[in-house]
Amino acid sequence: MNNYNLGGHSGCQIYLMESDDGSVYVRKISKDREYNKRLKLQSEKQAAFSSAPIKAPKVLNSGYTEDGLYYFDMEYIQGITLAEYIKTMEIGKIKGLVEALVASIVPKTPDDLTAEEQCRVIDVFNNKIVNLRVVLENKNNDIIDRSLERLAQHDWSKLAPSPCHGDMTLENIIVKNDQLYFIDFLDSFYDSWFLDVGTLLQDVQVMWSYRFQKDISMNTVLRLIVFRDLLLLEIKKVNPAYVLEIYYSLLQKLIRIYPYTEDELTYQFLNEKTNLVLQSINRLEKAMGEDV
Repeated sequence: MNNYNLGGHSGCQIYLMESDDGSVYVRKISKDREYNKRLKLQSEKQAAFSSAPIKAPKVLNSGYTEDGLYYFDMEYIQGITLAEYIKTMEIGKIKGLVEALVASIVPKTPDDLTAEEQCRVIDVFNNKIVNLRVVLENKNNDIIDRSLERLAQHDWSKLAPSPCHGDMTLENIIVKNDQLYFIDFLDSFYDSWFLDVGTLLQDVQVMWSYRFQKDISMNTVLRLIVFRDLLLLEIKKVNPAYVLEIYYSLLQKLIRIYPYTEDELTYQFLNEKTNLVLQSINRLEKAMGEDV
Protein backbone atom coordinates (compact mmCIF):
# COMPACT_ATOMS: atom_id res chain seq x y z
CA MET A 1 0.00 0.00 0.00
CA ASN A 2 1.31 3.45 -0.93
CA ASN A 3 0.32 6.74 0.70
CA TYR A 4 0.92 10.42 -0.02
CA ASN A 5 0.84 13.17 2.58
CA LEU A 6 -1.76 15.82 1.67
CA GLY A 7 -0.99 18.02 4.65
CA GLY A 8 -3.73 18.59 7.18
CA HIS A 9 -6.06 20.92 9.05
CA SER A 10 -6.25 21.60 12.81
CA GLY A 11 -3.02 19.64 13.18
CA CYS A 12 -4.52 16.44 11.79
CA GLN A 13 -2.69 14.58 9.05
CA ILE A 14 -4.42 13.71 5.77
CA TYR A 15 -3.08 11.04 3.44
CA LEU A 16 -4.05 9.86 -0.01
CA MET A 17 -3.88 6.09 0.33
CA GLU A 18 -3.45 3.61 -2.50
CA SER A 19 -4.48 0.01 -1.91
CA ASP A 20 -2.78 -2.99 -3.44
CA ASP A 21 -5.64 -3.24 -5.95
CA GLY A 22 -4.97 0.32 -7.15
CA SER A 23 -8.02 1.95 -5.54
CA VAL A 24 -7.44 5.22 -3.68
CA TYR A 25 -9.05 6.82 -0.65
CA VAL A 26 -8.27 9.52 1.90
CA ARG A 27 -7.28 8.85 5.51
CA LYS A 28 -7.52 11.56 8.18
CA ILE A 29 -5.60 10.93 11.41
CA SER A 30 -6.03 12.75 14.72
CA LYS A 31 -3.20 15.08 15.76
CA ASP A 32 -3.07 13.55 19.26
CA ARG A 33 -5.10 11.39 21.63
CA GLU A 34 -6.82 14.41 23.17
CA TYR A 35 -8.21 15.29 19.72
CA ASN A 36 -9.54 11.75 19.13
CA LYS A 37 -13.02 12.55 20.43
CA ARG A 38 -13.33 15.65 18.27
CA LEU A 39 -12.20 13.87 15.10
CA LYS A 40 -14.61 11.03 15.81
CA LEU A 41 -17.47 13.54 16.10
CA GLN A 42 -16.37 15.11 12.82
CA SER A 43 -16.35 11.74 11.04
CA GLU A 44 -19.81 10.94 12.42
CA LYS A 45 -21.09 14.32 11.24
CA GLN A 46 -19.71 13.65 7.75
CA ALA A 47 -21.12 10.12 7.65
CA ALA A 48 -24.56 11.35 8.71
CA PHE A 49 -24.71 14.16 6.16
CA SER A 50 -27.47 13.64 3.64
CA SER A 51 -28.88 16.74 2.05
CA ALA A 52 -29.27 16.81 -1.72
CA PRO A 53 -28.21 18.31 -4.04
CA ILE A 54 -24.81 18.61 -2.31
CA LYS A 55 -22.88 15.51 -1.31
CA ALA A 56 -20.09 14.58 1.10
CA PRO A 57 -17.32 12.01 0.60
CA LYS A 58 -18.51 8.64 1.92
CA VAL A 59 -16.92 7.50 5.17
CA LEU A 60 -15.52 4.04 4.41
CA ASN A 61 -13.85 2.91 7.60
CA SER A 62 -12.52 4.09 10.96
CA GLY A 63 -10.28 2.86 13.75
CA TYR A 64 -7.16 3.61 15.78
CA THR A 65 -3.50 3.56 14.82
CA GLU A 66 -0.86 1.65 16.79
CA ASP A 67 -0.18 4.93 18.61
CA GLY A 68 -3.81 5.16 19.72
CA LEU A 69 -4.78 7.93 17.30
CA TYR A 70 -8.28 7.88 15.83
CA TYR A 71 -8.54 7.87 12.06
CA PHE A 72 -11.22 7.51 9.43
CA ASP A 73 -11.07 6.69 5.74
CA MET A 74 -13.21 8.42 3.17
CA GLU A 75 -13.96 8.52 -0.52
CA TYR A 76 -11.41 10.50 -2.57
CA ILE A 77 -12.98 13.34 -4.55
CA GLN A 78 -10.57 14.62 -7.18
CA GLY A 79 -11.75 18.16 -7.78
CA ILE A 80 -10.84 21.75 -6.90
CA THR A 81 -11.97 23.97 -4.05
CA LEU A 82 -14.83 26.36 -4.62
CA ALA A 83 -12.41 29.14 -3.58
CA GLU A 84 -10.39 28.38 -6.73
CA TYR A 85 -13.29 27.38 -8.97
CA ILE A 86 -15.13 30.67 -8.45
CA LYS A 87 -12.18 32.60 -9.90
CA THR A 88 -12.90 31.35 -13.42
CA MET A 89 -16.45 29.98 -13.34
CA GLU A 90 -19.14 31.46 -15.55
CA ILE A 91 -21.02 34.16 -13.65
CA GLY A 92 -24.27 32.71 -14.94
CA LYS A 93 -23.59 29.50 -13.00
CA ILE A 94 -23.37 31.24 -9.63
CA LYS A 95 -27.16 31.39 -9.17
CA GLY A 96 -27.54 27.62 -9.51
CA LEU A 97 -24.61 27.06 -7.19
CA VAL A 98 -26.07 29.33 -4.51
CA GLU A 99 -29.51 27.71 -4.83
CA ALA A 100 -27.90 24.29 -4.35
CA LEU A 101 -26.09 25.48 -1.23
CA VAL A 102 -29.21 27.00 0.32
CA ALA A 103 -31.27 23.92 -0.53
CA SER A 104 -28.72 21.73 1.26
CA ILE A 105 -28.11 24.00 4.26
CA VAL A 106 -31.39 25.70 5.17
CA PRO A 107 -34.10 23.46 6.67
CA LYS A 108 -37.29 23.29 4.63
CA THR A 109 -39.36 23.97 7.75
CA PRO A 110 -37.30 25.81 10.41
CA ASP A 111 -38.10 24.72 13.96
CA ASP A 112 -40.07 26.91 16.34
CA LEU A 113 -38.29 26.72 19.68
CA THR A 114 -40.08 26.55 23.00
CA ALA A 115 -39.31 29.24 25.59
CA GLU A 116 -37.10 26.74 27.44
CA GLU A 117 -35.18 25.87 24.25
CA GLN A 118 -34.70 29.55 23.45
CA CYS A 119 -33.21 30.11 26.89
CA ARG A 120 -30.76 27.24 26.33
CA VAL A 121 -29.63 28.74 23.02
CA ILE A 122 -29.15 32.16 24.62
CA ASP A 123 -27.13 30.59 27.45
CA VAL A 124 -24.83 28.81 24.98
CA PHE A 125 -23.97 32.02 23.17
CA ASN A 126 -23.76 34.14 26.31
CA ASN A 127 -21.27 31.68 27.81
CA LYS A 128 -19.22 31.80 24.61
CA ILE A 129 -19.18 35.60 24.68
CA VAL A 130 -18.19 35.67 28.36
CA ASN A 131 -15.25 33.37 27.58
CA LEU A 132 -14.23 35.59 24.68
CA ARG A 133 -14.29 38.64 26.94
CA VAL A 134 -11.86 36.94 29.31
CA VAL A 135 -9.51 35.88 26.52
CA LEU A 136 -9.57 39.28 24.80
CA GLU A 137 -9.66 41.59 27.83
CA ASN A 138 -6.10 42.85 27.33
CA LYS A 139 -6.35 43.61 23.61
CA ASN A 140 -7.21 47.31 24.11
CA ASN A 141 -9.08 47.30 20.82
CA ASP A 142 -12.18 49.44 20.39
CA ILE A 143 -13.49 47.28 17.52
CA ILE A 144 -13.29 44.15 19.66
CA ASP A 145 -14.94 45.93 22.60
CA ARG A 146 -17.82 47.23 20.46
CA SER A 147 -18.28 43.83 18.84
CA LEU A 148 -18.39 42.00 22.16
CA GLU A 149 -20.92 44.51 23.44
CA ARG A 150 -23.17 44.00 20.42
CA LEU A 151 -22.86 40.23 20.67
CA ALA A 152 -23.73 40.32 24.38
CA GLN A 153 -26.83 42.45 23.72
CA HIS A 154 -28.09 40.34 20.83
CA ASP A 155 -31.03 37.97 21.19
CA TRP A 156 -29.70 34.62 19.93
CA SER A 157 -32.97 32.74 20.43
CA LYS A 158 -33.79 32.68 16.70
CA LEU A 159 -30.81 30.42 15.95
CA ALA A 160 -32.60 27.10 16.06
CA PRO A 161 -30.29 24.05 16.19
CA SER A 162 -29.94 22.08 12.96
CA PRO A 163 -27.47 19.86 11.10
CA CYS A 164 -24.37 21.97 10.54
CA HIS A 165 -21.09 21.57 8.66
CA GLY A 166 -19.18 23.56 11.26
CA ASP A 167 -16.61 25.28 9.00
CA MET A 168 -18.26 26.02 5.67
CA THR A 169 -15.57 28.04 3.96
CA LEU A 170 -15.16 28.01 0.19
CA GLU A 171 -12.00 25.98 0.75
CA ASN A 172 -14.07 23.22 2.35
CA ILE A 173 -16.33 22.82 -0.67
CA ILE A 174 -15.01 20.73 -3.56
CA VAL A 175 -16.26 21.02 -7.14
CA LYS A 176 -16.06 18.00 -9.44
CA ASN A 177 -17.95 17.98 -12.75
CA ASP A 178 -20.21 20.77 -11.42
CA GLN A 179 -21.13 18.60 -8.41
CA LEU A 180 -20.46 20.14 -4.98
CA TYR A 181 -19.02 18.17 -2.05
CA PHE A 182 -18.62 19.29 1.56
CA ILE A 183 -15.32 18.27 3.15
CA ASP A 184 -13.57 18.85 6.50
CA PHE A 185 -16.66 18.86 8.70
CA LEU A 186 -15.93 20.36 12.12
CA ASP A 187 -17.47 19.89 15.53
CA SER A 188 -18.73 23.19 16.94
CA PHE A 189 -19.80 24.75 20.23
CA TYR A 190 -23.25 24.99 18.63
CA ASP A 191 -24.73 23.45 15.49
CA SER A 192 -26.99 25.66 13.41
CA TRP A 193 -27.27 26.43 9.70
CA PHE A 194 -27.10 30.13 10.57
CA LEU A 195 -23.46 29.67 11.55
CA ASP A 196 -22.73 27.85 8.28
CA VAL A 197 -24.14 30.70 6.21
CA GLY A 198 -22.26 33.18 8.39
CA THR A 199 -19.06 31.28 7.59
CA LEU A 200 -19.86 31.48 3.86
CA LEU A 201 -20.14 35.26 4.26
CA GLN A 202 -16.73 35.18 5.90
CA ASP A 203 -15.40 34.21 2.48
CA VAL A 204 -17.70 35.89 -0.02
CA GLN A 205 -17.86 39.22 1.83
CA VAL A 206 -14.86 39.32 4.17
CA MET A 207 -12.74 37.31 1.66
CA TRP A 208 -11.03 35.33 4.43
CA SER A 209 -9.82 32.51 2.18
CA TYR A 210 -8.15 35.07 -0.08
CA ARG A 211 -6.46 37.19 2.60
CA PHE A 212 -2.93 36.01 1.77
CA GLN A 213 -3.34 36.26 -1.99
CA LYS A 214 -1.81 39.53 -3.18
CA ASP A 215 -3.20 39.66 -6.69
CA ILE A 216 -6.95 39.06 -6.53
CA SER A 217 -8.47 40.01 -9.87
CA MET A 218 -11.51 42.25 -10.10
CA ASN A 219 -13.26 39.39 -11.91
CA THR A 220 -12.90 37.24 -8.78
CA VAL A 221 -14.13 40.09 -6.56
CA LEU A 222 -17.13 40.57 -8.88
CA ARG A 223 -18.00 36.87 -8.66
CA LEU A 224 -17.80 36.98 -4.86
CA ILE A 225 -20.10 40.02 -4.77
CA VAL A 226 -22.62 38.29 -7.03
CA PHE A 227 -22.37 35.17 -4.85
CA ARG A 228 -22.99 37.22 -1.68
CA ASP A 229 -25.96 39.12 -3.12
CA LEU A 230 -27.62 35.97 -4.45
CA LEU A 231 -26.99 34.15 -1.17
CA LEU A 232 -28.63 36.90 0.87
CA LEU A 233 -31.50 37.07 -1.63
CA GLU A 234 -32.18 33.35 -1.18
CA ILE A 235 -32.10 33.74 2.61
CA LYS A 236 -34.54 36.66 2.41
CA LYS A 237 -36.95 34.38 0.54
CA VAL A 238 -36.98 32.12 3.59
CA ASN A 239 -37.28 34.97 6.10
CA PRO A 240 -35.96 38.55 5.68
CA ALA A 241 -35.16 38.75 9.40
CA TYR A 242 -32.68 35.89 9.04
CA VAL A 243 -30.19 38.12 7.23
CA LEU A 244 -29.48 40.05 10.43
CA GLU A 245 -28.97 36.79 12.34
CA ILE A 246 -26.46 35.67 9.73
CA TYR A 247 -24.46 38.88 10.09
CA TYR A 248 -24.38 38.42 13.85
CA SER A 249 -23.22 34.85 13.24
CA LEU A 250 -20.45 36.26 11.04
CA LEU A 251 -19.48 38.81 13.68
CA GLN A 252 -19.06 36.19 16.40
CA LYS A 253 -17.04 34.07 13.97
CA LEU A 254 -14.61 36.94 13.34
CA ILE A 255 -14.25 37.75 17.04
CA ARG A 256 -13.43 34.09 17.76
CA ILE A 257 -10.46 34.37 15.37
CA TYR A 258 -8.76 37.18 17.30
CA PRO A 259 -7.29 35.02 20.10
CA TYR A 260 -5.43 32.93 17.49
CA THR A 261 -4.13 35.91 15.51
CA GLU A 262 -0.41 36.48 15.96
CA ASP A 263 0.80 38.40 12.90
CA GLU A 264 0.09 42.10 12.49
CA LEU A 265 -1.14 41.81 8.91
CA THR A 266 -3.95 39.39 9.82
CA TYR A 267 -4.77 41.47 12.91
CA GLN A 268 -5.24 44.63 10.83
CA PHE A 269 -7.23 42.68 8.24
CA LEU A 270 -9.57 41.47 11.01
CA ASN A 271 -9.96 45.00 12.38
CA GLU A 272 -10.92 46.39 8.99
CA LYS A 273 -13.37 43.62 8.12
CA THR A 274 -14.94 43.38 11.58
CA ASN A 275 -15.62 47.11 11.53
CA LEU A 276 -17.34 46.74 8.14
CA VAL A 277 -19.51 43.93 9.50
CA LEU A 278 -20.50 46.14 12.44
CA GLN A 279 -21.53 48.81 9.93
CA SER A 280 -23.60 46.26 8.00
CA ILE A 281 -25.38 45.24 11.22
CA ASN A 282 -26.11 48.89 12.00
CA ARG A 283 -27.65 49.41 8.55
CA LEU A 284 -29.74 46.24 8.79
CA GLU A 285 -31.06 47.10 12.24
CA LYS A 286 -31.89 50.64 11.14
CA ALA A 287 -33.74 49.32 8.07
CA MET A 288 -35.67 46.84 10.17
CA GLY A 289 -36.60 49.56 12.64
CA GLU A 290 -37.91 51.75 9.82
CA ASP A 291 -39.99 48.85 8.49
CA VAL A 292 -41.75 48.31 11.81
